Amino acid sequence: MAEDQRLSRVRPYYWGAIYISDLDCETDFDIDFHNGEGPVLATASHVAVLVVHAGTVDEGEADVALDVRVTSQRVDGLPYEVAFEVPSGRLYIGDADDSDEVTLQPGPWLLQFDVDDTAEARHVVLVISPL
Repeated sequence: MAEDQRLSRVRPYYWGAIYISDLDCETDFDIDFHNGEGPVLATASHVAVLVVHAGTVDEGEADVALDVRVTSQRVDGLPYEVAFEVPSGRLYIGDADDSDEVTLQPGPWLLQFDVDDTAEARHVVLVISPL
């Protein structure tokens, strides 16, 4: 994905989180997102954003809107951020059911987030910029 391009998805996340990692990450998922902290949890190899869990709401009420934008520099006004290494240059965004791949230059990136609800987000904004 080139700078200033966007990706938008609307779908349910049956695991209650949007997972982000380098596509070539060989480490098992290492975040316990059931501990109640959040909405953005991170380790050296994974990031998780807590969203409405599709198994806890009525059918048709589980959709989460995800808006991703790659920019040339950080933006102001987003309350959560994570410095994240993307060695392959391929960032995985999704869950076990479906995912998207964002192509970046290999190296460190800043992931900035905003969510509409810190406990059960239904709209997540992710802005990706170089560190």
